[in-house]
Amino acid sequence: MDRVRIRTIAACFVFAAPLVAQTSVDAQVDLSALEAAYIFNFAQFTDWPSGRPAENMLSVCVDQDSPLGVALAKLDGKHAGKQMWRVRPLPRTEKTADCQLAVLTASTALNSAVKALLASDAPVVIVSDADTTEQGWVIRLVREGDHLKFDISVSEASRRRITLSSKLMRLARTVL
Repeated sequence: MDRVRIRTIAACFVFAAPLVAQTSVDAQVDLSALEAAYIFNFAQFTDWPSGRPAENMLSVCVDQDSPLGVALAKLDGKHAGKQMWRVRPLPRTEKTADCQLAVLTASTALNSAVKALLASDAPVVIVSDADTTEQGWVIRLVREGDHLKFDISVSEASRRRITLSSKLMRLARTVL
């Protein structure tokens, strides 16, 4: 009788092992897709000053060759509230007025256009990795172990005339 129980239990482990392995693989999340989802939600809790070129269009500028840029490109044409996302490459010239949200990653080249964007007071939400810039960001994505968190710079948002929802601020790791 004990042999029958042992065989039954062993058979259960043998047949359940692939299911357990598949479950653990499914539980892993693509970091770029998670960051893209955060950024998509940031836009829904942000108010820009009126007078933008197209009030119903949100122009998101990103380095499209980066993994995060690829993940954000998958959101092109989606609606965030009343606004439809239009994902575009980061500007290569000084013209920055067409971006309402700019995403900078560690691989983003800090060319003169990106530096001008960081220094300007244009109403652009700058979302940045913790390692990319020391100043100019409105929201900074931070990885803490296996967790993705974010910081908010209220002074930078104010300088850029952008209003972030109090709900978003409550979720932030740090509000500066």
